[in-house]
Amino acid sequence: MITTLVELYIALDELFDGISDVCQHCADDDCLGYIWLLPEEMEKLYEASIELLEINKKIAFINPFINGDQIDIERVKPLCPWCQNRRCSIRSLRPFFCRIYPVNFATEAGSIYLVLHLDCEYARQREHDLEFHQMVIDLFRQLDPRFFSQILDTYCLVESISKFPAGNNRYLRLIDVKHLEHISNERR
Repeated sequence: MITTLVELYIALDELFDGISDVCQHCADDDCLGYIWLLPEEMEKLYEASIELLEINKKIAFINPFINGDQIDIERVKPLCPWCQNRRCSIRSLRPFFCRIYPVNFATEAGSIYLVLHLDCEYARQREHDLEFHQMVIDLFRQLDPRFFSQILDTYCLVESISKFPAGNNRYLRLIDVKHLEHISNERR
């Protein structure tokens, strides 16, 4: 059972072993957007002098407005200030949101799905890889129910303030989170 963020980071890094090679030659907009943080990630990043943006003392993001650019809160996908030449300059400190990509959550008609974002070259290479899809699902089934609930609670807070004026990202649904065994009892 995965009970800590460090254990989850290790599992995600193993799951996505080799993704950096694909990222290096990628032309997609993967490192764009608002990078949300889990509550326990905030202090570690702040101590590393990574500027954060907090909304209503509930939701934190890596501050995308630190490059001296004019602040434009209506910009749908600002560039992550720590992405330089298609490489993450804070790779060892990157938060859950970055480590999980191109897997993430998506809400449809009140249900939350674990999804594979097809706006990513690595994900497109894995789109029909059912073994990989099962590995993703199995990883999330290993999460301690309370820990996973914290992740979903944070996602729901972010989702509640998110807007997709150009439409949702393209993704492949992997599983409705209520079908993850440990969640089905926890979130009914």
